[in-house]
Amino acid sequence: MTIKVNLLPTERKRFTFDPLVAVLFVCVCVALVGCIVYGSSLKRQVDEKQAQIDHLKDEISKTEQSLPVINQVKEDIARLKSEIKVVTSLKYDPVRYANLLTEVGKVMPDNVWISSLSVEPSTCTVSMSGTAAHRPGKPPLATIAEFVQNLDDSKIFTDSSLSSVSQTRVDTGIGFTFSIEAHYNADEAAGIAAKQAETEASGDGEGS
Repeated sequence: MTIKVNLLPTERKRFTFDPLVAVLFVCVCVALVGCIVYGSSLKRQVDEKQAQIDHLKDEISKTEQSLPVINQVKEDIARLKSEIKVVTSLKYDPVRYANLLTEVGKVMPDNVWISSLSVEPSTCTVSMSGTAAHRPGKPPLATIAEFVQNLDDSKIFTDSSLSSVSQTRVDTGIGFTFSIEAHYNADEAAGIAAKQAETEASGDGEGS
């Protein structure tokens, strides 16, 4: 058996340029650059959002620190409004009480006299005690009922109630003492409501 050995030098393979490899290389480079740019953009957005969060946290912290001051200011405003209301009420008190007494005189039957009358401004309440005397055609109990009804029909007084009645002796014979409690409209008593109505009517007249 004969073995043949080729002792001649072999021809070296020449290097050839492959276009597909170049295209792949370029694509990889472009993708790498795109990833770097996109990552930078995302990091910038994250940093901006984090800065906004930090800013909002600072605002919340400042607001929480100022809450006691805000609450105190609200309390001061409420107190001042209350004081203004009281001062305004005092301004109209003389007129209000004069109108209350005048209204009582208007609605009181002629066979009734008042022995005591008190006004409680905080509850807008008037308490009065008096006596109803018997007169021809006007029994005392019917007169007291008429008095209560007259108070309810008044523009100033409301929710009138009879708290006590008892028989007594008067110069004309038998009478009845009574105690009545009624609420009153503070604005009506001071004439404020009438002034407001006049102002509105005047405004409507000018508008037409």
